Amino acid sequence: KANNITKPLLVTDSVVVDLNFFKKIKNDLSAKNIYAEAFFEMHKNPVKSDVLQGADIFKKTNCDCVIGIGGGVAMDVARAIALKVNHHEDLFYYDDLIGGEKYVTGPVPYFITVPTTSGTGSEVGRSAIIADDVIHQKKILFSPKLLAKICFCDPALTMDLPPFITAATGMDALTHNLEAFL
Repeated sequence: KANNITKPLLVTDSVVVDLNFFKKIKNDLSAKNIYAEAFFEMHKNPVKSDVLQGADIFKKTNCDCVIGIGGGVAMDVARAIALKVNHHEDLFYYDDLIGGEKYVTGPVPYFITVPTTSGTGSEVGRSAIIADDVIHQKKILFSPKLLAKICFCDPALTMDLPPFITAATGMDALTHNLEAFL
């Protein structure tokens, strides 16, 4: 409310959208006269069409903020949607490997992250990894402008996840730590 946000786009995945804490977040926002749209139709490895669909929903429903809720996939898609809202070239024009960062010159919507998994640190990143729909080649979209303005890290959110996701993300966290150590 302090940032005059009235219509955020909640970007999450098809598992999180049905969990109680997500419904509570949406209801709590509504109670404060903040009416959120939810976008959750994305692949397990996000592709460009996921981002374009989310950006279309952002525009068609007059959203004024992007909130990524979930794990790395939701964070990447949310971050890429935030980029696409005011940057109208082909999404992969902003690929970091070809110097795309220098073209991220316009503003991005207010961006908030709410991680629900451990290990990736996606909530505090400045990049999104999105694949091409056809050739499945991954592209890295990067800019300091894609850093979340606010990150709400509540470890209690991990408690409502299905056990297989908790186990997988726990192993992911362990792997990241072992990689760093070795």
